[in-house]
Amino acid sequence: MSIVAEAMLSRVLDEAVNRIAKKVAQGKKLSEQEIVILYLDIIMRSNEKRFEAIDKRFNDLKEYVDKRINDLKDYVDKRFEAVDKRLDSLEKRIDSLERRVELVYNEVSSIKTDIIKMMKEYMERLYGGKKD
Repeated sequence: MSIVAEAMLSRVLDEAVNRIAKKVAQGKKLSEQEIVILYLDIIMRSNEKRFEAIDKRFNDLKEYVDKRINDLKDYVDKRFEAVDKRLDSLEKRIDSLERRVELVYNEVSSIKTDIIKMMKEYMERLYGGKKD
């Protein structure tokens, strides 16, 4: 509703200013009401320019903030990708270490079995075998 009233007021004011401009062009004297109408027109145009400037500043600020957010998002995404790559690399290294530990465990287990067997043979030789 206010947008319609504002547009209507603007149109009426434009028509009044046009009539006053014709009167000035003819060299006629202006009444106080006509001078007030001219002031209103000047004020209204000035306000429109200010609002347009404010809108432009808001739009520029929005674009700047959007760009900064997108830049930050890109930076964070790249950092996450780098961390993912490092985690993948660590996972491969851990798998490799796990296999190596398993091999060492199996070798130690085999050596332990061999030592037990050798100790048993040595004890049998030293003490003369099994006695039932």
